[in-house]
Amino acid sequence: MNRTTSAIDEIGAAPAAGPDAYGTLRDAFAVALMLSSAPCLALIFTATGPVLPLIAAHFAKPDGSVFSAGGIAIDGPFFAQLVATMPSFGLIVGGGPTGWLIDRLGVRRVLVGALLFFALFGSAGLYIDNPAVLLLSRLGLGFAAVALGAATIWLLGARFDGAGRARALSWRNILGGIAGVGSIWVVGDLAEAFGFHAVFSLFLIPLLLVPVALFAVPRAVAGSRAAKADGQRISLGFLWPIYALAVVLAIVMMINATQLSFLLADIGIHSPRAISHVAVMGSLASMAGSVLYAYAGPRLGIRGNYTVGAVLLGGGVAVVGLSYSALLASIGAGITGLGAGWVAPHLSRLVLDRAPEAARGRAVGLNFSAIYFGDFINPYVVRPLTLALGIHKAFILIGATVALTGLQIFVRRRPAAPHG
Repeated sequence: MNRTTSAIDEIGAAPAAGPDAYGTLRDAFAVALMLSSAPCLALIFTATGPVLPLIAAHFAKPDGSVFSAGGIAIDGPFFAQLVATMPSFGLIVGGGPTGWLIDRLGVRRVLVGALLFFALFGSAGLYIDNPAVLLLSRLGLGFAAVALGAATIWLLGARFDGAGRARALSWRNILGGIAGVGSIWVVGDLAEAFGFHAVFSLFLIPLLLVPVALFAVPRAVAGSRAAKADGQRISLGFLWPIYALAVVLAIVMMINATQLSFLLADIGIHSPRAISHVAVMGSLASMAGSVLYAYAGPRLGIRGNYTVGAVLLGGGVAVVGLSYSALLASIGAGITGLGAGWVAPHLSRLVLDRAPEAARGRAVGLNFSAIYFGDFINPYVVRPLTLALGIHKAFILIGATVALTGLQIFVRRRPAAPHG
């Protein structure tokens, strides 16, 4: 990675005059901290998946219900699905408020608080057996997670610039993928040995990062004093095209997770093991896509980066739509994963490159909200298309549309209007 301004220099501490082992160690811990949030966020979506049937059976009463809400009976399977999805609501709505807190209170306080609450709310399943309280804890986990993600991305944006920023964002994405795949294996062993409650103990691991944050991030953090340049709130309205693009691309990036199994069932592949063998190609290829972006992305301009990501992402989805065998579906899922691995760090880089320093917290938080909102609405966008066209044609239409937008690289830019 190319070093630019260190995290310590950026937030106000005076750098040492010469080589300083303490400062070097502090900076190394800071970089590790910046890359840690993706594995933590991955844990939210992988830790409970394999044990949802056990959660459903544990909380269900003899009649099958768990509790009633607004006259609607929540049964065991639906409650388990709520446990899995409730953090998404916190991730969606928490981006703006947590970004605002970073700009007002400083990134150090928000980061330490996020780690503490992430561990508290995430591990709630260890010691809470009330279903309603457990759901509230999962909502709180989403808020803590988006605060953790926004704070570490803020630090990453302060520490790196240019090609170094692209590589750091890519490696953050890669570590998230590795943690996601690894945690699925660990969860199964924990649940087999100690029951589903033990799975929630994994959320205590981020507590190890609290002393790291206290050591690596100085107290003198840009925040409340920098949040208002001239006494007025800095507007981020100019970033709305990036946020809108993030929502749209997130819908497409989520398609393997939400729709692929249904397409495979349509062609006669019903075995969970066979489906997982196809789906894992997307996860593995996503990490490869981030590696490619880390080294090729900085050499391309904004338009070139978008074209590569759109062609890979859309082309992969279209190939899946054309698939009538596990092999071709695996190839399509892999190409889609390559595109997702390229696009995800690029979206974060676009926001970091354009956001004013004094509003960087809000800018990063809103980017998280946009991406997770796209993830959340995927079924509501794709499902009507599959009902109207059939799942294969829906995949082909979505994929071809996204891939064709990559042709924007051949459209000549309009010259900037003269000032005066």
